[in-house]
Amino acid sequence: MRRIAVTLDACQVSSRTLEEAVQLAARIGAQLEGIFVEDIDLIQLAELPFLREFRSVSRSENAINLTRMEQELRVLARRAERLLGEHATRQNVSWSFRIWRGSIDTELLKADTDADVFALTRMGATLAYPTTTKAVSVVFAGTEASTRALETAMSLTTDPYKELNILLPAENEAEAVRLQELATRQLGEHAASADFIQLKDGSLNDMLEVLADSNSAVLIVERDNKMLQAPSLRRSLNNLNCPLLIVR
Repeated sequence: MRRIAVTLDACQVSSRTLEEAVQLAARIGAQLEGIFVEDIDLIQLAELPFLREFRSVSRSENAINLTRMEQELRVLARRAERLLGEHATRQNVSWSFRIWRGSIDTELLKADTDADVFALTRMGATLAYPTTTKAVSVVFAGTEASTRALETAMSLTTDPYKELNILLPAENEAEAVRLQELATRQLGEHAASADFIQLKDGSLNDMLEVLADSNSAVLIVERDNKMLQAPSLRRSLNNLNCPLLIVR
């Protein structure tokens, strides 16, 4: 694993979030790239003349000002970069940082051209890594990319108390058996402790139903998974109750 790219937004610039991102990179042994996301949809909303913002501290109401919003985003981005550097230095993790502006639905995944793993969270949520009480879930479709996804999942479940759920997108029982045999060979001695779950159709709703019962700390999928295709990416992020790791 060479590089992990982690998205951050205006709601996520917290020391805890960045610490978790650095720990994830340290666990996998990868370089870390922080990408501060300026959602173009939010920027365009700020240009509408009839919108107002209400500040809870001062209890004041003002028109949304695009110039001020961009200034505040730059301040948050600089803070995120500084905090990321501090945490990465303490963990001895190589890191970089950049600002990206675009549409989450159609353009966000294009920002990971140099990343092996792209970590996404629901906008405003925090990135979390597996604890002793949660599982790692990975979608395994038998492809080369899903093989790398399974390798990533295995690296996150080195603690014997962490569960590994392998989700098999199979239309029938025979296909599910084939995929389970492929995954079992890759898992080796760790196969006995893994739970294999057949997905009915691999849709987002199917995935959400399975994850709701698995107490997953993270979901790992390959880059070509259909739940990542526009325009479903934003919906996927908003509905998943755990971070999403995308493996190329």
